[in-house]
Amino acid sequence: MAPCGSVEKQGVQQCTPLLFTKNMKTIICDIDGTITNIWPIEKSVLLYLIDRKFEKDIDKIKLSGISDTYKIFLKFSNQKISKKKYTDFYNQSFSVLLKNGKLPAPEKYYFAKWVFTNRNKYRFVYATGGQRLETLYVLKNLGLLKYFDLENSTDRTTCRFSKKTGIPFKKMKSKFKDCVLVSDSKADCKGATLAKIPFILIKPKQNYFDFIL
Repeated sequence: MAPCGSVEKQGVQQCTPLLFTKNMKTIICDIDGTITNIWPIEKSVLLYLIDRKFEKDIDKIKLSGISDTYKIFLKFSNQKISKKKYTDFYNQSFSVLLKNGKLPAPEKYYFAKWVFTNRNKYRFVYATGGQRLETLYVLKNLGLLKYFDLENSTDRTTCRFSKKTGIPFKKMKSKFKDCVLVSDSKADCKGATLAKIPFILIKPKQNYFDFIL
C-alpha cells in the first residue's frame, strides 16, 4: 500500500451490496479515468442538450482542459441557466437517453477487472464528482454494481464539496478507519492527504494493478 501522501508510479437498477465484514479493508474508487472513461457518456448527453453539429467543437474544448460539462454547455447553448437547473436538465436528458438505449457502453479499464477479481476481499465504495445516475450506469454495465457499498459511496448528489477539499474523504474515514483511495487524479490524492487517507495514484488506462493492499 502506498504510504499516506506518497505517489506510486505505477433506468438504472440498484442492487443490494454483498455482505461486508467489519475487518475488511475499504477501497475508495475514483470512477472517471480509473474504472472507465466517462467522457463519451457526458458528450452524448451534451450533444442531446445542444446540437450534434457541435461535436468536434466540444471535443476541442475538452482537450483544452475544460472538463466541467456545465461550462461546456454554456459555451454552446443559448440558454444561460443556473448550475442547479443545468444539473436537473442534464439528469433528465441522461434518463431519456438511457430509456431509449442511446448511451454508449462504458469502456472497462484494467482496474475495473481488478475490482471484480478481488470483490470478496475488500469493501468497495466510490468517490466521484460526477452524477449518481451516470456512476450507477457505469458500474451496472461493467458488472460491478452489486460489489459496491452504494450507501456509503459519495457523488455530486450526496456531497456538494469537491474531493480536493478532503471533506468527502473525511466523511468516509469517519466510517472506515482502514481505507485507501485509488485514483488517477492528483487533486483527489491531495484531498486524501488532507483527510489523512493513504492513496495509490494510477495512470489513466493503466493496464496492470498488482499492489498489495
